[in-house]
Amino acid sequence: MVAAQYFDGRTSAAQVVTLTSDGEWLQLRGEVLTRQWLMRDVKVSERLGDTPRRIELPDGGHCEVGDQVALESLLKQAGYRGSWLDGMQHSMRWAMLSAVLIIVAFAAAYRYLLPWGAGVVAQSIPPAMLQKLGASSLQTLDKLMLEPSKLPAERQQALRAAYAKLAALPDAQLDYQIEFRSAPQIGPNAFALPDGNIVMLDELVALTKNDDEILAVLAHERGHVEQRHALRMVLQSSAVGLVMTWYMGDVSSLLATVPAMMVQASYSRDMEREADDYASRSLSLNGLSPCLLTDILRKLEAAHVQRQGEAENNKKGSVMDYLAGHPATQERSALLCPAH
Repeated sequence: MVAAQYFDGRTSAAQVVTLTSDGEWLQLRGEVLTRQWLMRDVKVSERLGDTPRRIELPDGGHCEVGDQVALESLLKQAGYRGSWLDGMQHSMRWAMLSAVLIIVAFAAAYRYLLPWGAGVVAQSIPPAMLQKLGASSLQTLDKLMLEPSKLPAERQQALRAAYAKLAALPDAQLDYQIEFRSAPQIGPNAFALPDGNIVMLDELVALTKNDDEILAVLAHERGHVEQRHALRMVLQSSAVGLVMTWYMGDVSSLLATVPAMMVQASYSRDMEREADDYASRSLSLNGLSPCLLTDILRKLEAAHVQRQGEAENNKKGSVMDYLAGHPATQERSALLCPAH
């Protein structure tokens, strides 16, 4: 027997009643009324904490029950089955499964949806914004770690001329030029800016006497720019901040941090493979062997190992390749130049 308040659906007056069930019928008894309905025609609201539950009746009225324990007992004895959703919400098994599904969904979104969305946004950024990001990024780098190049002007011009002759792939979107800098603390390296400028360090030029190997590095960096890798990494790492600044209507504070974030960003292995593939196609288009990139990668690896020292290298347990986050040089070589 369950105490309840009955509302007939026509007036706001509540009548105190009791509810009982013989398994097939739900009986309602009050001081001046007695009614019954088949249990299958009755609808009971889902349980939400200690909130009174509502029982919808076929006559258009309803009952409100505050005693959750007594009502659960009555429903169980009557064999009443609520909605499948209500059953899932009060099942520990379904609760655990839901938690696992939520984690899997978030992981899948982070692994696939976020990179896809970042790629779409990065490709839609107008050239004027890319130029602004490139200029501000170079200014930041000059303040943090770069020094003026010490290469003779003739050597710089020769490399620029060689690079200018490197035909771009049909889908290329940007114009490219080289910015020469020096960074002894970094060592031999090159990296691309969003606007198509590629920063070439003196230390990389000094690493090889083969200018075609330098062109292979430049083609690789061009692949990073064409695929918008730097912007995609920035967008992915700042997705929450991007959403918040968009919602708040002020993106200036976010844009101000982009150059600093680009300095610290390292590309994923997938992005490195994309840039390697782009370089391979560029070199083949220009009658050069993709093995040139393999040769310079090995020289870069050897130079970085020498700089780190064998002791530090063994302590870290892995060899630092070109830049942090790159696939192993051996793996990249096998893809670029299988017979080399």
